Amino acid sequence: MLRQVRFLSNTPIRLTNYGFIGLGQMGQHMARHIYNKLEPTDKLYVHDTVPEATTKFIADVTKITPQNASQLKPLPTLESFVTDVDSQLDFIITMVPEGRHVKCIVNGLVESYKKSGKDYSQHLTTIIDSSTIDIPTSKEVHEFVHKEIPNFDFIDAPVSGGVKGARNGTLSFMLSRPNHESMAPNLTNLLLKMGANIFPCGHEHGTGLAAKLANNYLLAITNLATADSFQLAKSFGLNLQSYAKLIAVSTGKSWASVDNCPISGVYPENKLPCESNFQGGFITKLTRKDVVLATDCAKYQNRFLFLGDIGRYWYDKACERDDIAKRDLGVLYEWLGDLEQDAEGHVLDKKRK
Repeated sequence: MLRQVRFLSNTPIRLTNYGFIGLGQMGQHMARHIYNKLEPTDKLYVHDTVPEATTKFIADVTKITPQNASQLKPLPTLESFVTDVDSQLDFIITMVPEGRHVKCIVNGLVESYKKSGKDYSQHLTTIIDSSTIDIPTSKEVHEFVHKEIPNFDFIDAPVSGGVKGARNGTLSFMLSRPNHESMAPNLTNLLLKMGANIFPCGHEHGTGLAAKLANNYLLAITNLATADSFQLAKSFGLNLQSYAKLIAVSTGKSWASVDNCPISGVYPENKLPCESNFQGGFITKLTRKDVVLATDCAKYQNRFLFLGDIGRYWYDKACERDDIAKRDLGVLYEWLGDLEQDAEGHVLDKKRK
């Protein structure tokens, strides 16, 4: 159960200490925006399980914004977020692949805090999880934190906007808060360092993830339909660049068909993944993960998704090919073009690896 606290708009925003765990495709950009917008006495501590990712992040951001370098410190372990910081952290943001990673991180942090023997009853540390994970695991972690260190908080705050949104600082945050007035000013300030929109989704923990999974289910299905539509247009002999422009002003318009258009040469100025062989972006296997999470969590709510099983089937099939699984989800357009049917109507993949 979330604690209801009302924060007035004129409450002063004090200087804060941030921790960031997970410097992958999304996390590196989110942490970069925090770094670039640090107040003079703020501190940012970062960690990734891949040491090279941390090293590269430090080198990249300090080269571009050297004036904040003294306020940034890499940490080698989870325990370091307790033992190697100047003072207790106000926020720790996690951006990792799966629920098991979130559990491992939070268990490690809580164990380290308790092992330190320090009194944390007078200072709130809020763990903000922006990963996309299953709702039951997030609720379990939330309850665990409140039980072990009652003064700490754990918030689900997944994001929408993809790598492009993370890079540009235009992400949308969905979090389990009933309204904007219930959010501490320093929490709002932090989220707006990394994104452009904040959507409080409800009082109960997990409502942020519920909104995220519903959104990403829609994304996954429309992406599959977009790929199928472009292959259909191709079979009719249509000019695909012209067809893409038509869709952009027609009823078939979607994020998958415009903002992540799978046809190169349509929006070259936007540097979409299709312009670089679908490298980077939101990879197919993560889209599959979200479809699985959405369908599983729907069953948890006794809700049947009419396109859930069929969408899950096709993303499972696509991810059987490693070259598809590890590229941006727009690559499904190419993958569908590699499929053919035998005489009995069975689908075959001409380039399955």
